[in-house]
Amino acid sequence: MQTLSISKMVGQRLRLIALLIIGSWLSLFSCISLAQNNFQINELCQVNIEQQQKVQVPSHLEIPEAGWQPVTLPDNWKNNWPKYNGGAWYKIRWGWSCQDNIRLAEPIVFGIDYLNSAGAVFLNDDLLWSDQNLQEPLSKSWNVPRYWILPIAGLKQTDNELLIYVRGYSFQGAGLGRIEFHNIMANDQHYSKKIWDRRTLFQINMILSGTIGVISLIIWLFRRSETTFGWLALSSLLWILFISNVLTTENFPFPSSIWAGKANLIFFILYMHCFCLYLIRFLKQKFQRLERGLIGVTALFSLFIIASSLDHLEAVLSVAFVCYVLLYISCVIYVSYWAIKTRNGEYLFLMLCLWGILLCVIIDLIILGQTAVSEFSPLSPYTSPIIILFVVLIMGTRLNRNIKKIEKFNTQLESKVRQVSADLNKSLSDQHKLELDNVRLQERINLSHELHDGLGGSIVRSMILVDQSTENISNRQFLSMLKLLRDDLRQIIDSGSSIDNKVPETPVIWIAPVRYRFTQLLEEMDIAVEWSFPKVWQREPTALQCLTLIRVVEESLTNIIKHSQATKVSVSMEYTQPHQLTLKIQDNGIGFNPEMVQKNGMSIGMRSMKMRIERMGGMLDIQSAKGDTCVHVVMELYQP
Repeated sequence: MQTLSISKMVGQRLRLIALLIIGSWLSLFSCISLAQNNFQINELCQVNIEQQQKVQVPSHLEIPEAGWQPVTLPDNWKNNWPKYNGGAWYKIRWGWSCQDNIRLAEPIVFGIDYLNSAGAVFLNDDLLWSDQNLQEPLSKSWNVPRYWILPIAGLKQTDNELLIYVRGYSFQGAGLGRIEFHNIMANDQHYSKKIWDRRTLFQINMILSGTIGVISLIIWLFRRSETTFGWLALSSLLWILFISNVLTTENFPFPSSIWAGKANLIFFILYMHCFCLYLIRFLKQKFQRLERGLIGVTALFSLFIIASSLDHLEAVLSVAFVCYVLLYISCVIYVSYWAIKTRNGEYLFLMLCLWGILLCVIIDLIILGQTAVSEFSPLSPYTSPIIILFVVLIMGTRLNRNIKKIEKFNTQLESKVRQVSADLNKSLSDQHKLELDNVRLQERINLSHELHDGLGGSIVRSMILVDQSTENISNRQFLSMLKLLRDDLRQIIDSGSSIDNKVPETPVIWIAPVRYRFTQLLEEMDIAVEWSFPKVWQREPTALQCLTLIRVVEESLTNIIKHSQATKVSVSMEYTQPHQLTLKIQDNGIGFNPEMVQKNGMSIGMRSMKMRIERMGGMLDIQSAKGDTCVHVVMELYQP
């Protein structure tokens, strides 16, 4: 019997704790408050309670005549009607009196501390108030203190009767809370305090939790690797769903108050689960096997809660609640161990916050176990703002630390940039000097090659021609050789300065100076000339290629004027392929015999011109007959 008694006491205490955390503060008050029979309205008048009774009923439509039994308010069915689920009527007879038969001139305010779960109130057979649903799904009135102003004109001085209907479940702490009578001024102060403790505080709690949850969710969405913020966002959502039970007055969308209670406890264990994982992630720790096992345990508890019948629901709820409270305590102990071990400032601060939460719960339990005052303001609802404050401070601390790191990095980066810039300027200066030296050297090398290959070759060929000639060279032939040497020298000079030359914007602009120079001369000799050039470069040649082609045009037109006796000349350029440029100079002159030209030494210029073109990847071809002479140049353009 003693073991059973101890077991019963432990079970009752656990249920008390569960109801406290869930928010059912009001059902606990009935176990610790004392009955009050007199209520002071003002200095001279008071309300006197004459009789308090209760009776079980199957429906709110029935008021029995017999079966009434005395009751002390607040009344909790778990104490005297264990396992009773249904409805009950409470009858309160009362009156008022004043000293020296003074008339009471102000209204009386009647208040009920709580009503669990749903009910209705009648005064002298008149309905004062009723919950929306007196059948399942029941309304919730345990979380809202209520009061009514009773005008004196409608009251009797004695034998007033209050009938209060209550419907609920014994294991959920069903019953009627403390009743009170006040004047209007005293009631306002009293009621405002109750609203703050039971509703406003939880509303602030939800707003803060929602804010932190949204911020954490946004951070997690942008940085998926930061799983700490993901678990914090999920736990904030579950906490909001959990404490919403304290604020809602209906069980929607649940079909009954039983299912609403099951869902609320599932929200609680899921919140504990996610919050503990958040604590582990905050410590930058992972226990994969343990976490997988915890997921399985949470899923099993959720299934047990859903599948539990009404007879076993109380035991399942108590076990689930105790297990997850122990899980939370275990996490607090581990956080404390890790914080002391690492001596990390953030971890130590987290440890203090968690122990502060436990201390608030313990203080509430001690006060509830020892006090006889029903006016009790619990500390436990303030624990959530403690967590919110911790998160805000930690986030602010991390932000400040990251900003300092960025500022330090920027300072170091700025110093590095200045150093690198100085080194780069020095390197560029040295490189520029070397490049100038290399350019001068390259120009000398190029000039040497040109003199050796171009002018040198022409001089050698001229010397061989003079040396091997069996006849005296005419002045005309000798002048032709000198002109060739002059052109070679001009070519070398032009090629040496071609690095700084720019390619004209269009072929028309490129040929314009030559066209202008020769057109007037050809017209004076009655030679019709036709110019055909594309309007734009399909692929732009180099400056040296442009210069070489100009020399071909100049040399060809000069020979036409001197020797061809032509009446018509055509100069054209086209792109036969995207990378191939073709130049043609054609006339209808007398033509020439290649053997005769070679004999007279006139082929030296053409061969030299052909060699220059071939060095740039081009091809020169000369076809001549009477009435048709054509100089044909094909230049390969390989640049992009």
